[in-house]
Amino acid sequence: MKTTTEPIAREGWKTLIIALVGLVVMVFLGWNFLALIFLILTACVAYFYRNLERIPEDIADDCVLAPLDGVIQNIQNQKDGIHLSIKKPICFCGMLRMPMAKLGKAGEALELEHIYGLKNGSSVKGERIKIAFKRESGSEKAMYLTLYPKNFLQIVLYFWDLDFKLGERLGFFLSGNAEIKMPLDAELKVNIGDKIYAGQTLLAKFKG
Repeated sequence: MKTTTEPIAREGWKTLIIALVGLVVMVFLGWNFLALIFLILTACVAYFYRNLERIPEDIADDCVLAPLDGVIQNIQNQKDGIHLSIKKPICFCGMLRMPMAKLGKAGEALELEHIYGLKNGSSVKGERIKIAFKRESGSEKAMYLTLYPKNFLQIVLYFWDLDFKLGERLGFFLSGNAEIKMPLDAELKVNIGDKIYAGQTLLAKFKG
């Protein structure tokens, strides 16, 4: 299911085909106004589901790349780690990418936690998806990504794949909020207000 070369992510193919069929039907029937609506819809779907390839700012073993596109809203140092609050607008590319190198098999690197409810992008109510990236069980050098999807917007994760490389696609997240938690000794390379890009932006480096 991972895609690396298609200009449109597979998650958007069904919606794009529906929009294109609607456009063709409206043009055939001569309904120009509705044809314009479907043309705009087709362009929006193609833009929202675009599959961009990225060149990472760093590929060292101790680096942490951004796992998603977004804007950093807040950074807090808490007892359990450094928390980065991120807003993911629908207009940003929706690819989720592996943020750390040498994680081994995905089944050892990823943990998934679902809390079901209305998908409203809230950290209090709704669906929450938590992913843990760690090189080995109990590792202190770990990063946690929690996703809060907005109203009924698409999120797909590829947990059945055997191995992920740094920067490789591991899912799709259309829109919502996110939180990244890293160890307190991580050396941050970003600030509040920064735009981050999945598989490209260097978020931090692990010390030691």
